[in-house]
Amino acid sequence: MTSLIRVGFWRSEYEPTLPDPRGHLDETWDDEERKLVVAYLRGGLPVLHMMGFSPCRICDRSDNGNAELTDGSYLWPQGLAHYVQDHGVRLPREFERHVLDRWEVLEEAAMRAHKAPPDRWMRMTQQR
Repeated sequence: MTSLIRVGFWRSEYEPTLPDPRGHLDETWDDEERKLVVAYLRGGLPVLHMMGFSPCRICDRSDNGNAELTDGSYLWPQGLAHYVQDHGVRLPREFERHVLDRWEVLEEAAMRAHKAPPDRWMRMTQQR
């Protein structure tokens, strides 16, 4: 069974031991790097949906997502992208490194795939 690492879950009355996002604001975070992290967060695979929405713990936005997303290694709430994009909430360095490394791997794989002839794709479309 795969164990996912939770990231971006914040303190609430139900989980008072979790961190407060206001303690992780970073106005110095490189804008381009932050945009990559936001795009990655938004591109996660939804694995769980809930009724209602989670409110933002900083600006009280009431419709801050109702799903949990994953990339197969980490699990995060749908609204985490809002915290990063709109408030500059900095995530753990380990997670940021994971995201940036994954971008590099995916970009390299896409470039290799783009340069390769479409033989396999053609075979797949002809097999029915």
